Amino acid sequence: MKKLLLVIAILAMAAVPSFAQFPQVSPYLIDYFSNNPGPGGAADQTVRIVNVGQYGTPLTSPVGDICANIYVFDANQEMVACCSCRVTPNGLLSLSVANGLTNNPVTSVVPVNGAVKIISTLAGAKCTPLTYNGGIAPSIVGWASHIETSGGTAAGTFISVSELLGWPAVPDAEGAFLPQACQFAQYLGSNKGVCACK
Repeated sequence: MKKLLLVIAILAMAAVPSFAQFPQVSPYLIDYFSNNPGPGGAADQTVRIVNVGQYGTPLTSPVGDICANIYVFDANQEMVACCSCRVTPNGLLSLSVANGLTNNPVTSVVPVNGAVKIISTLAGAKCTPLTYNGGIAPSIVGWASHIETSGGTAAGTFISVSELLGWPAVPDAEGAFLPQACQFAQYLGSNKGVCACK
């Protein structure tokens, strides 16, 4: 009986490290937003991105700076906005969903639900979501807050936070599609379809 308990204890201890996961450092991060109140709403969601400092330190910036190319989609898989934000080594970029990512949609309709895709690229003189260099890894990690509802009522509203899903590499089709869709959205939008890095 003691041997059986010992074996169970060892197996339980071996399982513990599998539950303690570290953030995925990736060139391609994906997340969602839901229950977006739009600009000036009572609640907001935030996407946070950290440059892990793989390519430089705060002392070497602009060497080591990362461009976070951000592409925002509505629930119908239509790109509504895109932008590119510079993140210095060890820097934190905090993006408002209601007042930065979805407040200037190309469709003029602020999406309630949708997806956010982020590709990291090495920063040049200027960050732009219209170019793609394959993504660089390991470079960024991220987390996002979400407005959740319980039972479909405002009384059951709460905020949750989750790690952004990291993909080991940018799929070839996405790498080609996202900058082209961004260029098309910004062309159609005439100053709409551009998200903000604030």
